[in-house]
Amino acid sequence: MEAPGKLPPLPALRTFEAAARLGSYTRAAGELNVTHSAVSHQIKALEAQLGMPLFAREGRAVVLTPAGEELLPAVNGALRQLADALAGLRHRINPLRLSVSVMPSFAGRWLAPRLVAFLDANPGCELNVLSSDAIADFARDGVDVAIRWGFGNYPGLRTELLMDDVLFPVMAPDFAGGIPSLPAGLAGLPLIRSVGEDWQHWFRAAGLDWPEPASGLALSDSGVVVQAAIDGQGVALARRSLAMRALREGRLVKPFGIEVPLEYGPGQFVSAAAGLDAHGRPQRWRYWLVRPERQTETPLLQRFVAWLRQEVEADLAPYSSEHG
Repeated sequence: MEAPGKLPPLPALRTFEAAARLGSYTRAAGELNVTHSAVSHQIKALEAQLGMPLFAREGRAVVLTPAGEELLPAVNGALRQLADALAGLRHRINPLRLSVSVMPSFAGRWLAPRLVAFLDANPGCELNVLSSDAIADFARDGVDVAIRWGFGNYPGLRTELLMDDVLFPVMAPDFAGGIPSLPAGLAGLPLIRSVGEDWQHWFRAAGLDWPEPASGLALSDSGVVVQAAIDGQGVALARRSLAMRALREGRLVKPFGIEVPLEYGPGQFVSAAAGLDAHGRPQRWRYWLVRPERQTETPLLQRFVAWLRQEVEADLAPYSSEHG
C-alpha cells in the first residue's frame, strides 16, 4: 500500500467540498454547524496552501474557479468513500446499534410512545434517538435514518414518503368553554396554533370569513400545541399525526369533520423557492424518511423502517375507515 502524498487538513477539505457542492459559504456554514467566517477562513487557508484560488466572487455569490471545479469531484468522492467505510465499520462492530434523527415534536408525540414495542421485538438493540430540527449530518453524527417534515427535496439523499398530514381543531373533552357543535361556535374561544400553521385556511374550509387570530397562544412546537389543548388551555389547530393518539385515548375530542392539508405559506421560515413547485403552486408538508444515497442497510435498519410503516398504517387505519 502506497503512502498518500502531502494533503491539506481534513477540515479544510470538508469545508471546501460543502461550499462548492452547495454553492454558498452561508449554506456550507449551516451544514457544518460553524460560522460563515469560519468557512471563509478555512477556504482562504486551503487556497493559500494550494497556491491557487478555488472560488471567485460574482456579486454576492461565489463560483468555482477552473481549479475548484477540477478539485470538487475528487474531494467529494474521497469524503464519500471515507464516510461509507466508517459507516460500514460501525455497523460491523455493532450491528444492533441504530441511530435515528427526528424532529422534537414528532419524537415526543408520535415516535417515543411507540418505541418500547420496537425494543421489545428487538432485544439487545441500542436505539439512539437524536431529537433536532436540523438536517442530520449522516457521516459526522453516525445517523442511519432521519424522519423529516418538509417537501421531500433533500439533495444528495434518498427520500421516501412516510406519511401525509392534515390540520383540524381539537380540544379537551372537559374544556371549560364547552364543545361547540358548529364551527361558528369557536367565536370567543381561545384558539391555539403553531407558528406557520395558521387558522385562516381552516376558517375558509369551514365557511368562516374570519381573519387570522391576532391574540392567544402561538407556539413554535406543534407537539406543545397538542399538549396545550390536552391541558384545557383552548382549541388547538393540530396535526393529525400528533393528535391521533390523544384522540384515541379520549384525552382530546375533534368537534368537526373539516380538515385541511398543511401547505407552504407565509411565516413558515422557508423560502418560496423551496415551498413552491415548478408551476408556482404551494407544496404540501409531509413526513419523509431520509437516508444517504449509498448506505449499508443492516437487518436492524430494515426492520426499523418496516416497523415505522406498519405503525403509520395502524395509526391511520381507524382514521381511514371513518373517512373512507
